[in-house]
Amino acid sequence: MLRNESDRTRLLGYIKSLDLAKPRRLTIVEVRSKRSDAQNRLLWQWNGLIQAHLRDSFGQLASAEEWHEILVAKLWPAKVHPVELPDGTRYRVGRAKTRKFNTQQMTQYLELLDAYCAEHLQLLLPHPEDLMMAIYGERRRSVA
Repeated sequence: MLRNESDRTRLLGYIKSLDLAKPRRLTIVEVRSKRSDAQNRLLWQWNGLIQAHLRDSFGQLASAEEWHEILVAKLWPAKVHPVELPDGTRYRVGRAKTRKFNTQQMTQYLELLDAYCAEHLQLLLPHPEDLMMAIYGERRRSVA
């Protein structure tokens, strides 16, 4: 992992010391941090609570997975495009997939979801301290 100048210097030293008589292939790729397990656990805990709240308070019957799809489509912009089948039936497809979010995007989505539930669904979602610490780190710990 290259994170700082010291890492770069160490890598360049390694490359300079390689035996050029043996062919090598080097690949350098940018690291993209996927959403964390803690973020995913919190998201699905919240999705279950949203599903129960909408069922109990508003009589809305849908699964946690269905509410997840609805809320992601509502809260996270995505490119939607028309698709037409050979029989002429038209559909609009496309939505963001949280499984492809990086940690920063997932943090933003969780914040949007939390705010939306409080403002529009009259639902205050729980913020378990251990999960919040894993998701936000020190930044949120002092805000309590």
